[in-house]
Amino acid sequence: MLTNLSGDNEAFIVDAIARGAFRSRDEVIDAGVAMLRRHEQLLDYLKEGRRQLDEGEYVEFDQEGLKQFFEQLKQKARCAAKGA
Repeated sequence: MLTNLSGDNEAFIVDAIARGAFRSRDEVIDAGVAMLRRHEQLLDYLKEGRRQLDEGEYVEFDQEGLKQFFEQLKQKARCAAKGA
């Protein structure tokens, strides 16, 4: 597959290969596409979080409630580690 990239992007690819960060042009492009996919996924998470906030789908904690919540998480993690 042929791709037409800007001179700056092409130079970046050549440099990345030259310094050993990637083995081929295709590997650089695949890494870039993977980063774009991750970026899109993170944006989707943020949009969902915003929706949840807007619709009141959250729980508020005071200091003591937050402390208890984290203690419960730690206990669950300890139990899961014992079972693993």
